[in-house]
Amino acid sequence: MTLTTRHFIIFLLLSVLVLGGCSNVTFTEPMPLNRRDLPKFPPKWRGTWSDGDDMTITINETYFESEDLEKMTLGESVLLRRFHGHLVLNQPEENGKWSVLLGRRSKDELKLWTFDGTDEATVAVWGAILNDSSITAFVRDEELGVKSYVLAPENNAAFRSLITEGGMTESFTLRRVNP
Repeated sequence: MTLTTRHFIIFLLLSVLVLGGCSNVTFTEPMPLNRRDLPKFPPKWRGTWSDGDDMTITINETYFESEDLEKMTLGESVLLRRFHGHLVLNQPEENGKWSVLLGRRSKDELKLWTFDGTDEATVAVWGAILNDSSITAFVRDEELGVKSYVLAPENNAAFRSLITEGGMTESFTLRRVNP
């Protein structure tokens, strides 16, 4: 993959996930269910993070940003929750559903995960964990054949199973940039 292609994919993925434009996997409610929203990023998450190539994200007390993204401030349209060792970022989509991004920090390394409906093995994990009434699949774009999913875990145990049993796709590994 060329550097230009990689940069485009990073920009596209973050735009879809963070800016709320039509993610191919959404949830009926913010995840995890019935948890309080964090008003601030934890202090150890704050700072500048980079993949060493094209992607650099700055996380401040109540917002995050990068050169390719608008500033995203925690509040009614960007919810941050803790769950099972992760921070879970939720953002509403135009259809009233929620896109979800998970991050986990270990010292000076930050890993980001998404729910990706293009991987058949991952979709099979969802089917094994959630019953058929908790997954809605539909074709969003007939020409491109883009399939979308709406997931509705009945409780946080089901959401935890999605996380621990291979229902997510690792997207990026970022490292802290020393000032």
